[in-house]
Amino acid sequence: MSSIRNQKYFQQMPENIIKLGGYNVNFVSVVKWSGLVTAGDYIGKDAAVLDFTAGTWAAANKRIIVIAEPASEAGKLPDAMKTQSHASGHFLDGSSRFHVFCETPAGFLDDHAKFLRLVQQHITGQLAAPMKLYACDNTDQPEVEGVDGAAATTATMAEGGWILPYGYAVPGGV
Repeated sequence: MSSIRNQKYFQQMPENIIKLGGYNVNFVSVVKWSGLVTAGDYIGKDAAVLDFTAGTWAAANKRIIVIAEPASEAGKLPDAMKTQSHASGHFLDGSSRFHVFCETPAGFLDDHAKFLRLVQQHITGQLAAPMKLYACDNTDQPEVEGVDGAAATTATMAEGGWILPYGYAVPGGV
């Protein structure tokens, strides 16, 4: 089952990033796809494709793929030990941490690089969640197998380490 909590995070991310960066886009149109990953390394996890530039991909788009992964405590506790939503009766999935897939910016100071810094600021600062960044070449479209119909992870993704939030945070994510 898809986590209602993670899907709410995906719906709110565009608005919060827009507020941080002053982007003039309709935050509703930014979410191009969201749902469960259907294949590959992240099968069954919640994911979203966010594009702040356009509906179709082109080099230097401000597009990211975000995958929410249950933090370490998820799946280890019986339902009797989890919080249950009073509104819908679902058991909360616990904390999440985020994998972010993107295109490498052309330059450290360009608008695309600023956008990625704002994504990091939102996830590790505002959400106080750990984030791992994966980047492909500057002209490659970031794709992850099983996300938005992608048959394979086509671009070679360089994996960065976990970026942890500073100060008081929920262990393992939001």
